[in-house]
Amino acid sequence: MSPPPLRLPDLPTSPTCASALHSWLLAARDTAARHGVDADALLREVGLDLRTAHEPMGRFPAHLGLAFWQRALQASGEALLGMEVALHFMPLSFNELGYALMASDNLGQMYLRLARFAHIVTDAADIRFEPTAGGGELVLAGDAQLLGSVDEATRWSIFDYAVLTIVRGSRMLFGRDFMPLELRLQRARPQGEGQARLERVLRCVPVYGCAENRLVIDAATLQRPLSYANLTVARASEAALERYRAEWAQQAQDRGAASGAALVEALAALLQEWLPSGEPRQEDVAARLNMTLRTLQRRLAEHGTNYREVLNATRLRLARQHLAGAQCSVSEIAFLLGFSEVSAFTRAFRRWTGQAPSTWRQQGEQS
Repeated sequence: MSPPPLRLPDLPTSPTCASALHSWLLAARDTAARHGVDADALLREVGLDLRTAHEPMGRFPAHLGLAFWQRALQASGEALLGMEVALHFMPLSFNELGYALMASDNLGQMYLRLARFAHIVTDAADIRFEPTAGGGELVLAGDAQLLGSVDEATRWSIFDYAVLTIVRGSRMLFGRDFMPLELRLQRARPQGEGQARLERVLRCVPVYGCAENRLVIDAATLQRPLSYANLTVARASEAALERYRAEWAQQAQDRGAASGAALVEALAALLQEWLPSGEPRQEDVAARLNMTLRTLQRRLAEHGTNYREVLNATRLRLARQHLAGAQCSVSEIAFLLGFSEVSAFTRAFRRWTGQAPSTWRQQGEQS
């Protein structure tokens, strides 16, 4: 029987470490509640805590938000929950980003700002603006690994929210006559009356089942001046966003360091458990840690180490512990550390310390 998976409470359990602003989660919670769902209970169920949701730029793990969204979608029975969330969402909910977008000279500039700062809303999604000869195209994509953790209906619902939020925001600034030349969606055509509901809100008939979510917009629409344009507000908001992005990057770096330390500690504990049976294969260790070999190697590299270094450090620590006592002979210690021969252990210990194991033990006894 294979050993049970090692519990790693200090390591991220999500496919990625992506996060999102609280404002998105609050909008989803309130919309679910309007459909009779006990949204707070669902939040607790997935492990989300909104006690810090009053912080304007507070964040939460994106994978927990997706888990909540999937449960809310199922509990409400509302296939177009994403559309409903977008209908109750305002640009200023994005805080400084909302001000920067609203103060843009035109939609083209607004889309460029949105693409530039989209990761502040969530780094689980990517938005890019591609200028073309006839205008421009706004492309929305999500973290494939993260989206793969939820069902198809939830993935479509998330993009319903994102696309409609952009369409409605554009319409608020441009005017009611805003209309993309074409709207391409990855989602399948909604069933029943859902199609008419979605198209009535979008005010167009999208092309369903596309490879990407894409808004195609003509040059005249992109370049028309907007009534709320304000260069001073835009620059001040961008400066605030840059400061926040720098602080967020530092926090992410600190979290990554803590996560890496926890992984090294967990790996060392696992090696200590398995070494008496021989040096384990990296693939088996990675599987026991609930990750692929490439993921294990990448995360160790991000922490400035690798599997062999952790293995050697673990063996050296254990060797010193055993040699400091009198219970085990050098040959027994070699076995406990997973060496097939005593000579291999002796060579390794000499390489690590410059001394043979027996010499190190004798010096310890004399001190």
